[in-house]
Amino acid sequence: MQTTPEQTLASVNNEVPLQRNRDFVLLTIAGAISSIGGRVSQLALPILALALTNSPALAGLLAAAQQLPYLLFSIPAGVWVDRADRKRVLVACDLIRFLLLLSIPAAYALNALSVAQLFVVVFLQGVCTVLFAVAELAALPSVVARHQLAPARAVNQGVESAAEVLGPSLGGLVIGAGGGGIPGAALAYLVDGLSYLASGGALLAIRRKLQAAERPAGGRLREALAEGMAFLWRSKPLRFLMLLTASLNCLQAPLYLLTVIVAQNRLGLSAPQLGLVFGVAGAAAVLGAAIAPAIYARVPLRAILAGSSVVWVAAIAVLALADNMAALTLAWVLIHLCWPAYDVAVVTERLAATPDQLHGRVISAFRTVSYGVEPLGVALGGLLVAITGATPLLLAISALHAFCAAWALRGALPQRR
Repeated sequence: MQTTPEQTLASVNNEVPLQRNRDFVLLTIAGAISSIGGRVSQLALPILALALTNSPALAGLLAAAQQLPYLLFSIPAGVWVDRADRKRVLVACDLIRFLLLLSIPAAYALNALSVAQLFVVVFLQGVCTVLFAVAELAALPSVVARHQLAPARAVNQGVESAAEVLGPSLGGLVIGAGGGGIPGAALAYLVDGLSYLASGGALLAIRRKLQAAERPAGGRLREALAEGMAFLWRSKPLRFLMLLTASLNCLQAPLYLLTVIVAQNRLGLSAPQLGLVFGVAGAAAVLGAAIAPAIYARVPLRAILAGSSVVWVAAIAVLALADNMAALTLAWVLIHLCWPAYDVAVVTERLAATPDQLHGRVISAFRTVSYGVEPLGVALGGLLVAITGATPLLLAISALHAFCAAWALRGALPQRR
């Protein structure tokens, strides 16, 4: 007999506040540490790629290689996460990423760092990140009660937002302390690698099992892979949320690379200044995460989806025309401010509608589509910016967000619980 979402969530102590829920706190701390480290290397990658190759197109392909595992492995990852011990999956992903990222400063120290190594490292890091993200989110209903899903997801978003504040700022300081360019970026990868080691230690301290006692039986992989996508596709509202999110992610995938190009070529910003831009934007995301549960509870879902898209139209237009650091910062503040409410709404609706045995596969299917388009978006962005320049490309991306806003006003939506 399958465990329903209600049965799974009812097994969690409804009386324990999130801040006193030991295992939820540990899961959150682990995610926080690795997220901060990840933002450090996220800033380092385009700087390192541009320094090594002097090619925006190749830098875009490197960023695409890091995102490609979302397309290739998200659904298989969900099957594994549903069948395996989720805690072991999380710890193993952290340890593997620790070793991968340490290879970059080691290769630099040996004067052996190459673009080929970067492609291998960022791709394998992406594989581990896919597994970690699926397992972490699939574990959430096992450590909090149903009525805590939205605030718990908001806490996760707050952590991600705090990482957006601390990570880029720390990354800019680390890259600057390392001398900028290639040596500074190599030092940033060392810091990120150590963060994964610390995250793994926090995960080892979790006591509760991170899935229901009953696990899905093994079977044909193809059937298991299809189950999560079939569940999503049968639900017209969840299918719409998946496709809308995919469109937005594809459009926004090249923004980070385009911002680095604008900051370096048009504005002449240093790595610490660029880190400060993303850090201030992350502070806006912290604010967004703090108010996301209230927005989700009080604002119609359609207004959240369409309103976020409208704000992004304006934000990306500001980014396209930015001629100083303040305008660049404003653009990213607006971009980050809306994502927590959007994410809390979409993820809460999906988690509440999914049986525990399918959480991993449904999350993976959703991510395969919604994040799997990001390699295409960032690769196209890297290629097109070399042809059109940053400003026309950003204005086109802004205009396409208006179509997403109009779509959000017409698409099928879940019944609010």
